[in-house]
Amino acid sequence: MVLAAPMFGLFLAVSVAMTGPAVAQVPDFDQRPTGFLNAKTGGMAADAWAGTTLATAKRLVSALPAAPRSRALRDLQFKVMVSELTPPAPDGSPPPGLFARKVEKLAAMGEAENLNEMVRSVGGYADPAIAAMVVNALMMVGAKDGACAIVRSNPLPQPFALRADVVCKLVAGDNAGALATAQPLRSSDPAFYKLVDIAANGLSPAASAPAQLDGPAMVMLDLAYVQPSAAAIRSTQPPMIRSQVVHRTLPPVTRLEIAERGEALAVIEATRLGDLYLDAVRDGVAMPAPMARRARLVAAARGASNAQQLISSIAAVYGEERGGALFPTVARAGAQALLSLPPKPEYANVAQEAMRGFLLLGDKQQTKAWMSLALSAAFNDARAMKALDRLMPLIAIAGVDDRKRMPAEELNRWYEVMRQDNPAQAPLRGYLMLELLRAVGIDVPQGATTLPETMPGGARLVMPAPATMQSLQVAGNGRRRAETALLASIATGETALSDLHPAAVSGIIRALRQIGEENAGRLFAIEIAIAHGL
Repeated sequence: MVLAAPMFGLFLAVSVAMTGPAVAQVPDFDQRPTGFLNAKTGGMAADAWAGTTLATAKRLVSALPAAPRSRALRDLQFKVMVSELTPPAPDGSPPPGLFARKVEKLAAMGEAENLNEMVRSVGGYADPAIAAMVVNALMMVGAKDGACAIVRSNPLPQPFALRADVVCKLVAGDNAGALATAQPLRSSDPAFYKLVDIAANGLSPAASAPAQLDGPAMVMLDLAYVQPSAAAIRSTQPPMIRSQVVHRTLPPVTRLEIAERGEALAVIEATRLGDLYLDAVRDGVAMPAPMARRARLVAAARGASNAQQLISSIAAVYGEERGGALFPTVARAGAQALLSLPPKPEYANVAQEAMRGFLLLGDKQQTKAWMSLALSAAFNDARAMKALDRLMPLIAIAGVDDRKRMPAEELNRWYEVMRQDNPAQAPLRGYLMLELLRAVGIDVPQGATTLPETMPGGARLVMPAPATMQSLQVAGNGRRRAETALLASIATGETALSDLHPAAVSGIIRALRQIGEENAGRLFAIEIAIAHGL
């Protein structure tokens, strides 16, 4: 229903082509593997759908969240959809097919370039509806040349084809041709035609954004230099976020606000956010004070010419953001900037902050290097060692030191630090820590520690639907890799990570480990731990 809404119905214009004669005349893409990754290039093994029916596979792909809050789970569902997998056998389940559903879901995730690669690799432009969805997705993210190459060479369903053709004529500099082609839109889509008139005739950008903000409309807003609506700017839909991060009509601060929100939603990469921070610092953009400090932190880490400046910047920003919604985003962006920085003694004071970022990036090697620096700095310093104890649970959960058992007294010491830091939150965090440690395979015997063995009362957390969790457990036990990976994402949906029940998190991690996705499971555990303030 969200995708079909008039304001953000990114596929409304092309949905009419999902059924009808055009689809019947094209190849059945579900008869062969479709994807561009394999087990050697970071994808899943070709038999990952083994044991799963086609009807189930189609249902799961359609049920996937477009913007799961976990980067680990988002990456995992993406891997399933773009891996070159042998599809399940035909079972008479109704259309649309599995490939068409993957196309629609990748578009909803804002994965325009990867979607185009997948469709191109199997000749998917032969299906007008699929070609239109690729064009729409590419135009949403501003990839006009790639989109127009498809428009010029392939039939598309109407009325989308007309609007896309008008856009491509304007992009090619054929203003007169665009105006002539757009004449039918004067009455059928006057808001869109007004943008064409402004762009083609160089008129003042005095117009409102069209109600239907799909790919052609977003390109027209850019060409006419008209800003998207306030509602569009607040959108959490991945295609809209990716589109507006590069939209030249928006002020740099607005684009940064959207990029920060997009990074927190796992839509925008930390590297891309870091680049926008650097651009803003370089260009002297006036930013709100907290955003300016975040931008200067990334700039200082990228430059790393002044150790004291870097240390002061990290200390200020981490102190300000810790416990807030943007803390993981700041940690990832800062760690990306620190990747080329050697863990030298002069940076010891920020080693723990760097470790949090590297843990969120899933970089065990960098985490281990900076952990050695932190341990050296804390040697014979009780206060520094106590501070490090706050971070050691994350080290164990991430598997940096690959431990299978842990002394009870060590866990008790960590829990005591939690209780001293925040007595009110300590029981929940202690219970969460215990669940995460056991879920990643560390043996902690029942009742061996002072950590709570049951969920403390008073916390209002989200437990996924019992049927979904049961299906996840059954799929994991059956080693059905693709099915388990997608169910993990469906179980969390778009729930904030801090709202997920630890028992559900534990079940998801265990299922992922059963199918060999150890790294994804541990990274998900780290995301959860940091979201809960562990």
